[in-house]
Amino acid sequence: MEAEKVNVGIVLKELNLMLKQTGSRIAYIHKEESGDPPPGPTLEESGLHPALVKALKEYGIQRLYDFQYRVFEEYKQGKDLVIVAGTGTGKTEAFIIPVVDEILKSKESAPRPYAIVMYPTKALARDQLYRFKLVLEGKLGLKVEVLDGDTPRDKRAQIYTSPPHVLVTNPDMMHYGLALSDRIRRLVSGFRVLVLDEMHVYQGVFGSHVKWVIERLKRYSDSPQIIGAGATIGNPQELGRALFGRDPSVVFGPKRRKGRAYHVLVAQGGISRWTLTAQIVAFLSKKGLKTLCFVDSQQMSELVARIARKSYGAQVAVHRAGLEASYRRRVEQDFREGRLKAVVATPTMELGIDLGDLDAIVMATLPRSISSYLQRAGRAGRRGRPGLIVTVLGDDPIESYFLRRPKELFSMEPDPSYIEPANPEIVRVHAAALLLESGILKESNIPEPLVRGVKDLEILGAVKRYGDKYFPVWDRLREIVKSSGLRSAGPQVTIVEGEKRIGYRELPLALYDLYPGAIYYHAGKAYLSVELDLEKYRALVRRVGGQVKFYTKPMYTVDLSSVRPLEKRMSGPLLLTYAEVDLNVIVTGYVVREEYTGRKLGEVIYDKPITWKYTTKAVITRYPNPGIADPIARISGYHALEHALISASKPVVGASDTDLGGISYPSGHIVIYDSTPGGNGASRLVFERYERVQDIAENILADCDCEDGCPKCVYSPYCGNNNQFLSRRNAYKILISVLKAREGIIIKEKPFEGKPLA
Repeated sequence: MEAEKVNVGIVLKELNLMLKQTGSRIAYIHKEESGDPPPGPTLEESGLHPALVKALKEYGIQRLYDFQYRVFEEYKQGKDLVIVAGTGTGKTEAFIIPVVDEILKSKESAPRPYAIVMYPTKALARDQLYRFKLVLEGKLGLKVEVLDGDTPRDKRAQIYTSPPHVLVTNPDMMHYGLALSDRIRRLVSGFRVLVLDEMHVYQGVFGSHVKWVIERLKRYSDSPQIIGAGATIGNPQELGRALFGRDPSVVFGPKRRKGRAYHVLVAQGGISRWTLTAQIVAFLSKKGLKTLCFVDSQQMSELVARIARKSYGAQVAVHRAGLEASYRRRVEQDFREGRLKAVVATPTMELGIDLGDLDAIVMATLPRSISSYLQRAGRAGRRGRPGLIVTVLGDDPIESYFLRRPKELFSMEPDPSYIEPANPEIVRVHAAALLLESGILKESNIPEPLVRGVKDLEILGAVKRYGDKYFPVWDRLREIVKSSGLRSAGPQVTIVEGEKRIGYRELPLALYDLYPGAIYYHAGKAYLSVELDLEKYRALVRRVGGQVKFYTKPMYTVDLSSVRPLEKRMSGPLLLTYAEVDLNVIVTGYVVREEYTGRKLGEVIYDKPITWKYTTKAVITRYPNPGIADPIARISGYHALEHALISASKPVVGASDTDLGGISYPSGHIVIYDSTPGGNGASRLVFERYERVQDIAENILADCDCEDGCPKCVYSPYCGNNNQFLSRRNAYKILISVLKAREGIIIKEKPFEGKPLA
């Protein structure tokens, strides 16, 4: 059955019949329909260069959309800009048209490169390159080149000696290139415009790194104009200010491209989420629908694909970080050209890489960020075809919340993006890079947040100080920059089979995936983790033969070893403290579960636990005891409340499952922390939006119909002690006592007491 001829109504009826066989069902369908964006003036009326007008008409564009014309007008005034427009609505044209117009009108006086266009990944930059070349080179004679780690040496030499008008690159290339290559520093000197496409990606750790890459790039130009563009940015003004270092103008375009989309919420029944997801992927792909499935865990991507292949006979590949780039490119090409009908991916495919005509998106879990949901959903049904978006909602507090309130899900606006540019792990890297670029730095000329980084480098022996000047220890600084990565703040663990490196995993996530005894999936193959060496940052794995019918989950605790308050405020009777904290993560063993049902098969306790310590940011508060006498009942209430608050935080701040963690103490203290070494900015938003977090937590606890705790309210797949000591009823008593406290009551600070639960 060809995708063009598929009747969505018939597919949904057949899908629901299949789902009912497992006790699952279609719970809600939301139909979305959009028209063309409002039109603007004709190309001639816009005042564009005549050659550009001619080229655009040949490309099929007769007039600008209204939002594109507004971008053009703001750009001509020299303003920094953030463009917020949905996938496929013409936001790429919105920023490239004014840039090209200015190059043409400047004639030979325009510097080369005039514009640097940065994409988050090499794959996306190269994917977009053909669009620029088609018009700029093919019709206007302007030169466009891509510069990244895959650019051949001879091609690089051509770029350095004869720079293009538009340089397409990525933040990683600029980060390493500015620090380590004098030729790249000369190449970018004098550029006029910096464009950041897919700007919504620049949040958390990655966004914090990119903020400093931008600051370093700005040093090579006389006040360059900066343009950001993204489909789903909840706080464009604030994110632009944080990344650019100055206030931008914001131009909003349409939220979605022209067409129809059907958003389908599936209530999980009696089989595991991963088996159900695999079944849906297999069903849709066999119907002829080109299907992309999203999961948020590397290991679950491997698991879903394996079940779809072995149990349902589907042709499915995996696309995720940690796989070799050549393997990912082969999957992309096969999928784009139709040799593959289904791919299971982590967010590596969330961005706008051209995959051809996608018909269906399947999400194994509801993304914690509405922006991420919109971004993923926007991949299906482009180019005039209806899109089908199927999301599995299971026993999860937030998923249960939206099953009860599905209309609320589809009325939510994109969530805010957050960064933590003062993260000490990040500022140390960029202080090292800045010293390599400058050769010498005066303390008065160092941006304030980088001062801490320079002083850390001095302690490490990578910098020597004489008076108010810092001088580089060249080899040591190069080593620091070369070993850095923009996607993580903590160290990376290399995964080794025998003597062969097969992948990597950053800490602290490596603790939860590669503990000894863990079953670790890589490129469709199952491995047993034999050893995790945190001194050498090395995990030794061994291939497992035969079919593995179980999976493993770690058991761990997290404890605060020190707290350094940064800011405090009141939220009703609660005192909230935003602080820098030191955490000890202690993995004590693991649980073994049956693959199909998730049933517990056993557990293993280590003789010697695995421990790792790191510094991050956190929100800390203390809830009172509303009169629960039994100490076990009390800590079960605090532990359950911590789980509910963590669940509620994720949609409020747009955090993923791995962005935030939590700890509860018998003394009533609850800690919500950034899971990234140094912090990622998510807990800062929790601190600012704590009232909304508590409101959603109250709904989670009050609306569940379970006896005293279940996966729909307070159980968590990330719980370190396997969801022991949890009481929904006592959590509700504790929370409601605070929400209904009389005005003027303040809960006093007390020391932490008792053994923590994570």
